[in-house]
Amino acid sequence: MATVTSSKPPGCHAADRRPSLMVDAPPSDDLAAQCHALGIELCESRNCLVPPPASILGGAGTTESVRTGLAPPYCGFMELGAEGVLGVGLRCFETVRGGGMTLSLQTATVYRLETLELVAQAIRANFGGISQDTADLMEISLAEALSNAVIHGNLGIPNHLRTTTEGFVQFQKIMHARMADPALAGRRVEINVQTRGPDFICVGVSDQGGGFDLNEKLAHTATATAKNGRGLSLIRKATHSLHGEDGGRTLVMAFRR
Repeated sequence: MATVTSSKPPGCHAADRRPSLMVDAPPSDDLAAQCHALGIELCESRNCLVPPPASILGGAGTTESVRTGLAPPYCGFMELGAEGVLGVGLRCFETVRGGGMTLSLQTATVYRLETLELVAQAIRANFGGISQDTADLMEISLAEALSNAVIHGNLGIPNHLRTTTEGFVQFQKIMHARMADPALAGRRVEINVQTRGPDFICVGVSDQGGGFDLNEKLAHTATATAKNGRGLSLIRKATHSLHGEDGGRTLVMAFRR
């Protein structure tokens, strides 16, 4: 994803400042060691009335905590559990280091919260100069990308199941069972937003699934007989450019303001 060159969101300061993780409770020794290894400053909110530049709010994934983390003076939110920041993609920290906005949540939390609405509102508030048409296209694309990341990426549910009534019933059963699996429900979905020059905004959606070949999938959905994968085709039409990274685990969507 491109490095920010202008139009940084409020609260997200210059790229020469290292990211900071702000937490409410006293951090565990493990979390402190993880942050030290990553070069991340760890701060307790009770000891720091004003968050440092490039701060990420960390804690339990709730609507209020996510909304707070996606608004100034913070540059993003990371859901923290017993594992600390293990499993959080390095791209999240690099996005904040470059002046962008990040969000890292467990799959179950993305599914439970109104994640799309929270992120769409934050993008509109933090990144200026976005036309209404672009905001609408961005929200549509983000909805499709999040759905793919949760269902097909982290939960590994085949897309073709929803093409028939019988398949949809099976899909619902599999969805329920895999959401009840802590290992799968605990996989992360991450959203990283950055500007690219004065004219473009890049939105990356990452999962921790098996990945896929984006070009092959788009070629398949272009056929007249394709019954699944149409979400990617919709994203391609809505974006200025679209490409995959991390073996297909990250979808990077660029929009013209």
